[in-house]
Amino acid sequence: MKPPTTPRRLPFIIAATATLMVAAIAGAVALDLADGVPTGVTTPTASATPTPTPSASATPTPAIVAYADCSTATFGPALAALNPPSNIHVYSAEPAMTIDQSKLYEATIVTSKGDIVLCLQPDLAPHTVNNFVTLARNGFYNNIPFARVVAGFVIQTGDPNCIGNVPAAPATPSANCGSGGPGYSFDDEPVHEKYVEGAVAMANGGANTNGSQFFICIADDTSQLALSYNLFGQVVSGQSVANSIAQGDVMESVTVAEQT
Repeated sequence: MKPPTTPRRLPFIIAATATLMVAAIAGAVALDLADGVPTGVTTPTASATPTPTPSASATPTPAIVAYADCSTATFGPALAALNPPSNIHVYSAEPAMTIDQSKLYEATIVTSKGDIVLCLQPDLAPHTVNNFVTLARNGFYNNIPFARVVAGFVIQTGDPNCIGNVPAAPATPSANCGSGGPGYSFDDEPVHEKYVEGAVAMANGGANTNGSQFFICIADDTSQLALSYNLFGQVVSGQSVANSIAQGDVMESVTVAEQT
């Protein structure tokens, strides 16, 4: 699969009755990071001579899969690398499915401000969890900075192009930061839970362009996010650390363990 050709971007604010503050956030998150041009906005036009047509069935809402409680689970040691490529940031294709989908996975993000521990759930999004687990155990995420921080909304990371290219705010990251990935893209998966504070989901540049970039909600973003971002887990500890992350803070290491 080819890597995404459009930069990763965070989704549109969808609340029609947004306040000025939310509108300001919308301006920050609804734009393509490369050129600042809004994407994906279309306005249907009415037919000059409309004819009756059967009503379309409503799009079914994916079944809710409750967030798991990793705090009650036990985990083994950090998983060792598994067939890493010679360049840990460049893969030729989406990794093969190697996780046990009946088990939970615990990912630990080490930062200078403390650890952020994630509970990853295959029953929320199996391919997304498998992707994250594979990249993490092979060292892909080590030393990648948080390149996008939107106060009261999300923190985003996972682009190897951003290594060494993300200054502290208010300076902006270099031009190629925000458009990178692992060398492949994979499909969207149904969203089975809400984007509450602590939710972990994939960032993307449009349908089926998931790669390595992900975000953590630092507020309850349920009303602000369309169901377009693969949701695959949540923060189990270290939410205060996530809330304190600033642009340029680095994931010093990311390790992952399997439930025993």
